[in-house]
Amino acid sequence: MIIKFESVGNKQLKRFLEHIFYLAIVFVLIPGFLYFEICIVLPSVTEQWTMPYFIHLFCAAFLLLNIIGNMIYGMFTDTSIKGKILYSYNQENWTMCSVCESLRPQRAWHCDLCNTCILKRDHHCTFFACCVGYYNHRYFILFTMYIFIAMVYSFYFNIKFVAQFITWNHGLIIAKFILPLASFVIDSGSESLYVLLVVINVIVGVFTGFLFFYHFNNILKGEIVPETKKKLMGFKYDKGWRSNLIEVFGSKWYVTWISPFIHSPLPGNGIQWDIPANKHK
Repeated sequence: MIIKFESVGNKQLKRFLEHIFYLAIVFVLIPGFLYFEICIVLPSVTEQWTMPYFIHLFCAAFLLLNIIGNMIYGMFTDTSIKGKILYSYNQENWTMCSVCESLRPQRAWHCDLCNTCILKRDHHCTFFACCVGYYNHRYFILFTMYIFIAMVYSFYFNIKFVAQFITWNHGLIIAKFILPLASFVIDSGSESLYVLLVVINVIVGVFTGFLFFYHFNNILKGEIVPETKKKLMGFKYDKGWRSNLIEVFGSKWYVTWISPFIHSPLPGNGIQWDIPANKHK
């Protein structure tokens, strides 16, 4: 019983920390980063109140809308088996979840942190503080895509901005880029701060870029993370790249990237799966 209590306590703590992290991203990190880019960086590298200046403001607003919008939709879209009438479906190849004490469809997996089975569970996302599954897969992919684009976009301006304050002809600046945090602790001047922000910019860009391309490649193949990791070959869900995109982004898959508010119905329900005959082994 003690072990079980500690396990439950750890899960609750992790869930609490995830929600704190989520709130910090939405209300602190993203607004802080936006303020730095719009109010400090952009005016120093682009003449204010000109056409290029307004174009960059529009692009920043577009990126912000998609980042925040996809993040909120991703978190509040229910993709669990809760409330689903499962007994009315063909239950061939379903498995029993010992925790939920319920049958679960193909591709559904139990999440200890969410404490439920998730339809087409891809993975548990710390950014969303919930699992990425059948109904919110679209929002996770577009969230990572727009974070990556924002990091690449801002990196161009940040390098131009930082170049105004640092001297490139001595070895100390190289050390600041290699050990930015230590450099900032030792010398908390503006030069060290700006270098640290550029390095964080690069790290976040590389990380989100990896997430986007890795998961988007899985989507094109009709796979989810558990199937990729475990090399599950019992069933193949690859219907071709176009149908695989529709399975995640819906019938309007070609325009969903514009906004998270675009309604794009999914072709299925995450419960029943039509497996192509030539893919079934």
